[in-house]
Amino acid sequence: MKEYLSKIKGDFGKLIAYEFFKNFAISMLGIFIPILIYSETGDLRMPAIYLIGSALAGSLAAFPVMKIINHYGFRSGLYISYIFLMPAIVMMYFLNPTIYTTLTVAVLYSIGADFHAESRNIEFVEDSTRENRDMETAYLMALPNIGRLFGPIAGGIASTLGGFQTMLAIAFTSVLISIIPASSIKMKSKTTDVQWRSMLNREYLKFAPVFASRGAQAYASVAIFSLFTYIFIAGSISSGLVRSFDIVGFMIMAYFSGYISSKYSRGKIIFTGASLAGIVYLIRIGVSDPIEAFVVSVAGGLAFKLYDIPLFSEYADGAEDNEERSFYASKKLFNSLGKLVTSVLFLTVFTLSTERTAFNTVFIFAGVSTAIMIFGERISG
Repeated sequence: MKEYLSKIKGDFGKLIAYEFFKNFAISMLGIFIPILIYSETGDLRMPAIYLIGSALAGSLAAFPVMKIINHYGFRSGLYISYIFLMPAIVMMYFLNPTIYTTLTVAVLYSIGADFHAESRNIEFVEDSTRENRDMETAYLMALPNIGRLFGPIAGGIASTLGGFQTMLAIAFTSVLISIIPASSIKMKSKTTDVQWRSMLNREYLKFAPVFASRGAQAYASVAIFSLFTYIFIAGSISSGLVRSFDIVGFMIMAYFSGYISSKYSRGKIIFTGASLAGIVYLIRIGVSDPIEAFVVSVAGGLAFKLYDIPLFSEYADGAEDNEERSFYASKKLFNSLGKLVTSVLFLTVFTLSTERTAFNTVFIFAGVSTAIMIFGERISG
């Protein structure tokens, strides 16, 4: 514990505090916005359209967002995220989810999340050291994951007892609180410009299959699986608990990651974690009650974090070796494209078949994508 506390001083500690409150809100919104849209419309196509709009906005905004962060500073990127996230929450609170509202919220939320993630990634590269990056990645994901743990639970309870508006109010408040630690992070910016063509650098393109696969898995395991549990299993509270059990797996693995990384190479850890994650995605197809959903979520969280921590560190090393702003903009571009393919597949299969078939197809696709990620990681590494 002493070692942990000594690491979370200065800007790195402020970044962790910021991540805690922001993760509390974003983990809640990430699963409950699609559920809210479905509950209000009764049409699975509407949350699918939301996911498509969010993924498309994320891919198109990747470079402009990084351009702004590069020019005005990483802390400014954290601030700008609020300009997009807060109106998205307010619109969901006051307006009915028509197709226009849904797409507007998707664009606002996605761009706000872009500013949040890209600023955090750059800040992490600046504040961490290559020698201790695997352990510092675990530190970054340990305390903030407590926010992710309680966010979905709070969202599920709030939406069940007080309605989705109560959940949105809690998320809005948490986003406001995160401004406090963000405001004290030292302003950092770069004088060198970021060019569009630099995103397509050959060194970055080697990571493209990994980035795209992670995007596919992110949608399948969070928004789509939570929507699956809401429709087929037991409503809002169970959907929140399923996501929180996923985070329990994250936290357990984050705790042991330092020991594991000291015993095995990154490549072996990523291979093992991704292989197990692929199996868990396929098992999701047969989930039929809350207990099964909870067990699968814990297993999925353990497998995901087993490969995500060394992979996150590998990203930071790759960014440091090249040009981190262009690298992370490229990461966001291909990550969003993976999400886009997943959500289009989801909508297409639902239109041609049934709800259950659409969900199962996405889980199979996510499982297959882990093999693509393993192959891509071997090439990039």
